[in-house]
Amino acid sequence: MPRGVCILGLGVAWCAIASACLGPGERRPTGGDAGPHDAGPRPPPTPGPQPVFPADLERTYTELRGCRESHEHELHFIRVLVSPSAIEPYQALSPDLPYPEGATLVKLEYDDDACSELVLYTAYRKLAPNANLAGGDWLWQRVGPERDVIEEGAPWRCINCHTYHCAPPYGYDLTCAEEL
Repeated sequence: MPRGVCILGLGVAWCAIASACLGPGERRPTGGDAGPHDAGPRPPPTPGPQPVFPADLERTYTELRGCRESHEHELHFIRVLVSPSAIEPYQALSPDLPYPEGATLVKLEYDDDACSELVLYTAYRKLAPNANLAGGDWLWQRVGPERDVIEEGAPWRCINCHTYHCAPPYGYDLTCAEEL
């Protein structure tokens, strides 16, 4: 049998099988119209993760570290802003005043010594006990200047640095207030 006839025969056989799967009175949809088995319009895509800090953090958070050069964070210049519930624990850096769930710290990173050219946010929010053991029960994020979450969870470079640099007596609970 010639090859073209064989392929044509297989195509006709497949169509016959596919048509047999339709219920009584059902037809295969044509064109782009939704058929009887189509779920209808698709929902909009689910947005990715959102930053753990509000868009108006400059107004609603308190700056506890002014513009300074960082020996970490790609040697950017940084500022640190904290949520209202993180102010006292961040100032104390002591197990006597633990961070409450939801406390948030945001390190704004800049390319210039005037801290005017924002390049990145590094943020972390305190979670419930045992919620993220790898991250010290913090949800860590790297967020672009347009508020797009680049990375979140427990990035190894963040945990490693904060474990080393922010251990007592220089810090508490993976947070520290002075560049070492």
